[in-house]
Amino acid sequence: RRSYICSRPDAQLVAHMIHLSLVALLSSPPVCFTAHEKTTLYCEVPPSADGPVTVFDDSAVGTRTLHWRAGSGKLCTSKWCSSCIQRGADARAGSCRSATASGWTLAQSRSNSLLRKPAALLLGGAVLSLPVMALLLSMPAAAPSVAVARYFAQLEAVRATPTLAQGPVLRAAVALLQFAGAWWFPLVAALGTAVNLFTLVLTAATVVLYLAAVLGRPSRWVSTALANAVGAAAGSYALLLLLRSHGESLLADRFGAVLANPSFDKLMSAMQAHGAAGMLGVSCLPLILHPVVLFGYVSGRSDAEVIGLILAGRTIKYLLMAWLTKNAPGALRFFGIKGALFDLAAKAKAA
Repeated sequence: RRSYICSRPDAQLVAHMIHLSLVALLSSPPVCFTAHEKTTLYCEVPPSADGPVTVFDDSAVGTRTLHWRAGSGKLCTSKWCSSCIQRGADARAGSCRSATASGWTLAQSRSNSLLRKPAALLLGGAVLSLPVMALLLSMPAAAPSVAVARYFAQLEAVRATPTLAQGPVLRAAVALLQFAGAWWFPLVAALGTAVNLFTLVLTAATVVLYLAAVLGRPSRWVSTALANAVGAAAGSYALLLLLRSHGESLLADRFGAVLANPSFDKLMSAMQAHGAAGMLGVSCLPLILHPVVLFGYVSGRSDAEVIGLILAGRTIKYLLMAWLTKNAPGALRFFGIKGALFDLAAKAKAA
């Protein structure tokens, strides 16, 4: 009686084979390097006893995907071991039967370890920001415009500071903290950040929501920071569109408290002196974004430039805040965040 292994489809077996194929395609071999005498492989994670390994060396070849044979200490050029890398300064491929083909040794090295993704993103962003900042600082400051001069002339006429009742709003935010660990909670914090551009009474509430979002899912602190930065940029864009349709009187009519702040004219002067670099710097600070939006409007800058600078600045700010929330919450005081607000967010994580 004949027996056929594949006489009928087996869904479980097929699914298992597909899974193994995907793992083989998506997984990458361990990374090792060798240099100088080329007799030792230095690896962060040792390769399997009979498997692929990516090898870096300082020869003209550079990077190669080879196959490690632990039993004989050989580096084969293919899984069939038709030829092997010879030990020595040249590390050339040759016969696997030669004396220099075997005897490679392994050494575990942490100095070659890769950065974790969040740290790599922060490092990459910092490195990329250096030439951008150099370019912005080298640009000449914009000449004083009639609109900016008119703004300073009208500033004293709109000095008014309404009372901001944050109690009920803050209590409503605290009621939401029970969901701090949910995947969608950072979106709620980002929405609050966007809405606060128009209300100004949500400042304490949005801070608590953001800190709770970071503490609720600490492994996702980078995406939480990016979501909040996008929320700030979205609210700023909506405010900028309103300014373009209603004119500068919108701030005087709806945001008198903003103009009445003594630091507002100082920020406007700093941005007038430093241009785009000043806008980026102010966007990084723990301050409201209305001065940046207004300056972008009155100086005639495009929507893309204004919102791009705000998004970049807020990304830096919220990434730093998230990292401090996880690792050094006491330093949040430099962002003007009181310990009581952090305690509210921390209780949500404990719950």
